[in-house]
Amino acid sequence: MADSRNKGATFERDIVKRINAFADEHALGFTCKRNLDQYQTADLCDIQIPRHSIECKAYKSGWWYAPAWWDQVCAACGDNTPVLIYKFNNKAIRVCLPLYAINENMARDNSRTAVITLDEWFDLLKESFDGQREAA
Repeated sequence: MADSRNKGATFERDIVKRINAFADEHALGFTCKRNLDQYQTADLCDIQIPRHSIECKAYKSGWWYAPAWWDQVCAACGDNTPVLIYKFNNKAIRVCLPLYAINENMARDNSRTAVITLDEWFDLLKESFDGQREAA
């Protein structure tokens, strides 16, 4: 039986690697790393990037995220946008985020969410950072 803590840490490292490669490829101006303090302190996210708090979950089986996972990232996000990245064995990585992260005209309400692919989230991130550069 696989150690669930080790499985989670491995998934977090994989997500950090993917985020950093994407940020570097598109010159987004940041790098990230795992938040190792999360194991000692409550209400800390796994990964932090500008304006986003990310929680990662990797489980053996399932189809949909647990509401407690979303509650966890929302409790840790503060003023940042909560992002839940999850994966089940032999399934694609999925990203849950609030609708306002997709449509800036939506009210800032973390209870209204959408689930998208990791590549779709990367596209949204790029647009968000490009928009910030244009506004500056």
